[in-house]
Amino acid sequence: MKRIEPESIGDVLRLTIQESGMAGRLDEVKAIEMWPVLVGERLARLTSRPRVSCGIMVVDVWSAPLRQELNMNRSTLISLINSRLGKEVIKGIRFR
Repeated sequence: MKRIEPESIGDVLRLTIQESGMAGRLDEVKAIEMWPVLVGERLARLTSRPRVSCGIMVVDVWSAPLRQELNMNRSTLISLINSRLGKEVIKGIRFR
């Protein structure tokens, strides 16, 4: 009988996530979770919880002036999200 060397659970989970193709989706979920941290709790309450699909984050904004302000800072927000994640996860943000 062949012996298999023990592996840590963390290593097994990382390998499983990589092989299943879920790593990209997990990065998108991390980007969603950091939205209130980036814009602040007060502004986050004036927006919907972001959705991310194919690298595009969509955020519903309840206030037209706030939507305009966020649009003007879109590239900064994208850079902040991607720098905190350590890779390019978000390619664009749409405010509706």
